[in-house]
Amino acid sequence: MWISGGAYHAWSTFLDQWGGGAPIDPATLPPLAREDLAADTWARLMNQITAAMDRRLGAWSDTLARELGNARDEFAAARALDHARWGLPAIRALAAAPGLPEDVRGQLTGLVDNQIRSTQKQIDEAVQRMRRSGVPAAAVEARLRTVRDNPLTAVLGPNHATGGGWDTDPTVTPRRRVTF
Repeated sequence: MWISGGAYHAWSTFLDQWGGGAPIDPATLPPLAREDLAADTWARLMNQITAAMDRRLGAWSDTLARELGNARDEFAAARALDHARWGLPAIRALAAAPGLPEDVRGQLTGLVDNQIRSTQKQIDEAVQRMRRSGVPAAAVEARLRTVRDNPLTAVLGPNHATGGGWDTDPTVTPRRRVTF
């Protein structure tokens, strides 16, 4: 008998808060094992996890679309993309939470990563539509450069640092240097 409500209660409470945008860490959650819960309870908990992730991804996507739509210059577009990357590590952290069984972590991480790749592809396609719709070539090339220099998929790499370089060590020699 669980006095505190057990792992299900801890996860359910966490998911309600996290899905609403609370900045809480899933690493503190107790481990889940499929055999510890009835089949319908396990299914209900998995549905709660995916629903919370959907809410966070939906809010993230809406914010990105709004910020990119309002971007009037390349600085604002780059800031929107960078800001969007800031929201992704928390979503990926839930998908890879150590309390989840390995197979569930793999499935959830795959779903989140596919959503990130899909969103990046949609942004790339939007830039190509700009070209076909008669937007001046210089504006299209500038936006293309902004999108390529600030990919959302950067969070999928092993050495991801969010912040467009603002949060990296300034004493480290840059990767490339442009001289005239």
